[in-house]
Amino acid sequence: MIRYIIRFIPLLISVIVLFFGVFGESAEQLKIDIEEHPKRIAALEEAYRNGEIPPVNEADFFDGNLAAELDEGLKFNEIAFIATHNSYQKKSVPGIQKIYKNLSDLTFGLVSSETGQFESQTLTQQFNCGIRSIEMDIETFVKGDAITFTCMHSPSIDMTTTCYDFALALKEISLWSENNPDHLPITVIVEPKSVFLPIEDMEFFNMDYVKVLDQVIRDNLGDKLFTPADMLRDYNSFGEMRSADDWCRVDGMLGKVLILLHETGVTEDYISMDTTFSTQAMFPMLREKDATRDCASFLIINNPERIRDRKAEILDKLNLIVRTRADTYGSISDENRENAIYSGSQIVSTDYPARDDLYEFSYTVCFGDNKTVKAVK
Repeated sequence: MIRYIIRFIPLLISVIVLFFGVFGESAEQLKIDIEEHPKRIAALEEAYRNGEIPPVNEADFFDGNLAAELDEGLKFNEIAFIATHNSYQKKSVPGIQKIYKNLSDLTFGLVSSETGQFESQTLTQQFNCGIRSIEMDIETFVKGDAITFTCMHSPSIDMTTTCYDFALALKEISLWSENNPDHLPITVIVEPKSVFLPIEDMEFFNMDYVKVLDQVIRDNLGDKLFTPADMLRDYNSFGEMRSADDWCRVDGMLGKVLILLHETGVTEDYISMDTTFSTQAMFPMLREKDATRDCASFLIINNPERIRDRKAEILDKLNLIVRTRADTYGSISDENRENAIYSGSQIVSTDYPARDDLYEFSYTVCFGDNKTVKAVK
């Protein structure tokens, strides 16, 4: 035992030293990411304007006959999407990658050495590969009277991102949507994070900021936004709508974007802000314990085996939409993937979507032959 302790002391010391040394490295990379983001969006905007980017064919990504399903009245809770997790994240700076490697050695592999190598494609690339559900972590910055939101994973430490400015990320989504007006509805899960090691001007997310977030979403998506009120139509509650098994038809949601507010400390206040949901821009995502509430529409149940066990109640009887996870980067299981794909969950989140630049991995998460969408009715 003493030999093992002696063996790992240098590793532990190196982790501590690296931890305090990565702040500068991460800050420098963040400056680069901040500068690159508006340039990339401006280049995209010009390319769309000049007709340089052709629209995609939605049928290419559907496991089955999409046109026939739409004609038959496929409802939104009857369609499943492969989703990407941390859809904004770039590969960590070398110092962070070294920390993960040492932590993996210290924990005998409980922490994956691959974690720091995770990298999503840009949102545009993901949409072009058939992804129709993405997930964005946001932090809140307040400088004077200006309140802005940024997409990053771990402030001060692991901040690499392709979507620093959340408003610009929404613009990227809107640009793609305008170029593909008949696309299947896109869901964007927004998760406000709790500050761990805040950087300058970063604040805790609260109700004042969620109201600003609502407005940022409306300002940047405009008529592309599909709101809770749009889904409810004349129903008084989601519970009433679900009892009637009357989610909106997908053919009436083409070209639209739904924003889902991941469970957060302000979720209950957000619901209470207007219990009719006539004014909110986002759908609140709740947990399994909230399944029978009238305000429930989307649930987070990360364990796909749990969904398979409760499918008859949660999906078939309560007619809820569930987001589950197939994996985490560096930690994969064929059994967990199969449970997620066949659980009936409508949003299956993965760090391994089928895409052309992940050819070195034999493990990917998809429906059928690299399809990203299917009917689950």
